[in-house]
Amino acid sequence: MRGVAICTDSSALFPVGVAERLGVSVVPIAIAFDGDTFDEHAQEIDDFYALLCDGATATTAQPSPGAFLDAYSAAAAAGAREVLSIHLDARVSATVASAELAADEASIPVTVVDSGTVSFGVGVCVRAAAKAVAAGASAQEAVTVVRRLGSELRNVFVARGGARGRVPDESEWAMLEFADGKTSVREACATVDEAVVGMARRVPPEEPVWAAVGHAADAMRPAADTLAGLLASSPRIINVERYRVGAAVGAHTGPLSFGAFWWPSE
Repeated sequence: MRGVAICTDSSALFPVGVAERLGVSVVPIAIAFDGDTFDEHAQEIDDFYALLCDGATATTAQPSPGAFLDAYSAAAAAGAREVLSIHLDARVSATVASAELAADEASIPVTVVDSGTVSFGVGVCVRAAAKAVAAGASAQEAVTVVRRLGSELRNVFVARGGARGRVPDESEWAMLEFADGKTSVREACATVDEAVVGMARRVPPEEPVWAAVGHAADAMRPAADTLAGLLASSPRIINVERYRVGAAVGAHTGPLSFGAFWWPSE
């Protein structure tokens, strides 16, 4: 265990195995369907979206201070001298507040960082912090990396439900953006194909960027594939990652959601 351990929550949407490879501990956000718990690790994400499409209502709750304290204690037991705990924007979730309560009780110093972003953007910030720490950065230097990157990340997405996963041929697909702690409508599109083109158009071509495209229910995979292809065709986009919108985020965005994040090259 290196001196600085890194912790985050499951809204960071790490693909399977990535957190383990980076040595990052992930505290799960609680997810429930009408009182029944949904376990992101033990249950299939497609089953989650099938329940949403069948009309079930999903709710989420931030991890408890006790869950964070368990993660911090495990890091200390593994030899960490301090913990960097990186989470989604405090303006939309109490996760940061819960982590801060746990930090006050931890046996080693814990720095809780509000990334200023959400969803896959949190994961991008966590990866950057892990890379910095692995290269010898201090916890405070890694905090600077997270805060700078969190302020530079941009995104665009659609968020909606759909009966039994059916993608409407024609309907209003509101193109959204999360920035400055709130979600705003950027454009109204008549079809999902129009939304894909509009999303691709919003990614700035004037500077080199990294990009990532994600989708919720499998019905949205073709739209995400098309969006990823359009972005990958731009000479200014260095690489396009793919990710799946997990239950901690999909509970809020709906099964028929997809979108993109992009951030400047170092």
